[in-house]
Amino acid sequence: MSGSFTWAANVRIGTIKPYSAALVITVVHEWERYGAGQGAESIPVWNTIVCFKTALRDRLQASLAPGDLVSFQGYVRTTSFTDDSDAKRRAVDLVVTAFDLLQKHVDGPRG
Repeated sequence: MSGSFTWAANVRIGTIKPYSAALVITVVHEWERYGAGQGAESIPVWNTIVCFKTALRDRLQASLAPGDLVSFQGYVRTTSFTDDSDAKRRAVDLVVTAFDLLQKHVDGPRG
């Protein structure tokens, strides 16, 4: 069912790692967990997203840096493979198809 599910997220950039066939980006967003009578607790949630298209990879690398706030859109891709020990494995990738830079990260105090 590759490409059957789409996703969108507003996240902060963690790391950007280029490889020969893909660009791998770690991202973080805050998840609000509500406890009974305790109020909200903010928890950072990290994910890894990937971009395969060369032109989009080049734009992402030129435009983004750690700490930037970005809106990503994409689809979910699943693949199956057999590893070195002959075990069947399944991989799920969050593939980027578009992005919008919402805010550049600036070092130093805010205000």
